[in-house]
Amino acid sequence: MPATFIQDGDTVDHIPSTDLPSGAVVVLGLMIGIAHRPIPANALGSLAIEGIWDLPISPTLVFPAWSPVWWNPASGELTNDPALVPGCVRAGLLVRAVVGNEPTARVLINR
Repeated sequence: MPATFIQDGDTVDHIPSTDLPSGAVVVLGLMIGIAHRPIPANALGSLAIEGIWDLPISPTLVFPAWSPVWWNPASGELTNDPALVPGCVRAGLLVRAVVGNEPTARVLINR
């Protein structure tokens, strides 16, 4: 049977069990997805699995550009050391350095 094209792959369908606000980060196995817009509980919506996003980060951290970062679902922030926090999932690569006292980091997700 030949392959059948379904969609481009920059988003995936998702039905959350609870309401998701716009910008919510969802762990999808070994990667993350981000809600483009609010998705009501038990309703079909879509999550971005590509793109560059600003994600929350502890303002005490400093990271060089193009370093890998992980999403900590417990704190809702990025970390650079997943070994310190069980349950972290690779979020992607920083596209610019984080120099401290910044509430977000710019991330090319799932890379």
